[in-house]
Parts: sequence; structure tokens; C-alpha cells
Amino acid sequence: MKTNSRVEEINRWFLEICPQAITSMRDLITDPSTPVASKVQLIGMVLDRALGKAETSIKVTTSQESIDEAEAQLMAMVHEFQIEDELKEAAGEES
Repeated sequence: MKTNSRVEEINRWFLEICPQAITSMRDLITDPSTPVASKVQLIGMVLDRALGKAETSIKVTTSQESIDEAEAQLMAMVHEFQIEDELKEAAGEES
């Protein structure tokens, strides 16, 4: 019970300082003495929160050999599962 009230207190404090934090970020971004790298990082943070993070795409390239090998492994696994199922069915019929 005590923990919940402490968490709520911390959350309220963060909500209270949000306007000040936003103003400070704006001031840093517009201040000519702020290093460019810091401005880029701040702008990224603002955009991520305002617009959501950009989707990340991954390009995967593979050879036909790799695909064929993966397919063979998958088919072997399927075959093993089929054999296990057949054995279970046969064992069930014998009982």
C-alpha cells in the first residue's frame, strides 16, 4: 500500500515538471551555444515522443543454398512430428 502511494507521488512530480522540461528542451534547441550533436539528440527525442519512433526495416539476403538447407531441415522436423503422431496413435489403438 505504501509503495503505491510513493509511486503515485513520483508520477505526480514528473507530471508537474513536464512543462519545465519541455521549455528547457526548446531553449536548448534554439540556443546557438548548444552543440549541434546535443541539438540533434534533443530534436530526435522530441520527434520520437510527438510522432512515435520510425519503423525499422531489415533487409535480409540469402543464397538459394541457404533456403534449400532451411527447407530440408524444416521438412525433416515435420517428418519427425508425423512419425511421433503415428506412434502415439498406434500406441493408443493397442491399449
